[in-house]
Amino acid sequence: MAFSREDYPEATNVFYDTEKIIQRAVDTFYSLKHGCDVCADAEGPSMFVIPVHPVTKGFLDMKRRGIRLRFITEITKENISYCKDLMKVVGLKHLDEVKGNFGVGDRRIYQASAKNRESSPPPLLIESTLEAFVEQQQYFFDMLWKKALPAKQRIKEIEEGMKREFIETIQDPSETLDLIHNTISSATEEIMIMFPTVRSFQVYEREGILNLLKRQLENRITVRIMIAAKDRPRQGVWQEISSFPNLQVQYTDQLPSSRLTMVIVDNELSLVVEEKKYEDPVGIATYSNSESTVLSYASIFENLWIQSEIKQ
Repeated sequence: MAFSREDYPEATNVFYDTEKIIQRAVDTFYSLKHGCDVCADAEGPSMFVIPVHPVTKGFLDMKRRGIRLRFITEITKENISYCKDLMKVVGLKHLDEVKGNFGVGDRRIYQASAKNRESSPPPLLIESTLEAFVEQQQYFFDMLWKKALPAKQRIKEIEEGMKREFIETIQDPSETLDLIHNTISSATEEIMIMFPTVRSFQVYEREGILNLLKRQLENRITVRIMIAAKDRPRQGVWQEISSFPNLQVQYTDQLPSSRLTMVIVDNELSLVVEEKKYEDPVGIATYSNSESTVLSYASIFENLWIQSEIKQ
């Protein structure tokens, strides 16, 4: 796709006047020949579906001329009606917590504005045709587009109250430790934890996991812990929590050799952390609320629990 520098001479400008902002955006729409990509916050869609408004007419004209239109926004209960109208004109996707607004036209012109107000133009417009900068913003949009959800899926989640399933891989040990705390704190009924080695138990004990479990036991959450038989802890916080009637512990020599620390909460969330042999023992973690994934790990935990009971 070739463009002439004469079509887009390099420059950067800022517009403050409302009428000029609208006119500049509309003029850009009518000048585009190939594609228009927009990323807007939750208020953004309302600006593009106002009947007979110049912006709406500009978008409809681009659709009529066969311009590829891609739009990313946060689809919410409040803006879902606007998004349904917008879907008739553009390829629409959802991304959580979109902040700010920008667009790239024909991969040569970039426009951005401050936070939108519903059905109102932005207070300022920044425009740039600096080639290197526009290419960077186009790359950023393309990256967001790959990560975003199809609008139909997000609308179905909202209208039918569906839970969005996810499986995330975390490589940063500090992020994993924060996630363990958050996951355990979110429990309302039951926590299942498997420590594969004494090293893993000691690492998470130092990170305050036992203190967190103590608080959850005090909240009458059922806690089940599985740990290697040879690694029986005997002191510190462990002694304090061992008397809780809602704590169940199994010591077993049946733990898998894969060295996985497993946290399962309410049969709805699972966090599985690989234990590295060297350096920081907290390795790659997998975090999920996918029903099949969570129940698979819960089944592994239950089978090992039953086996350890039989051997006693």
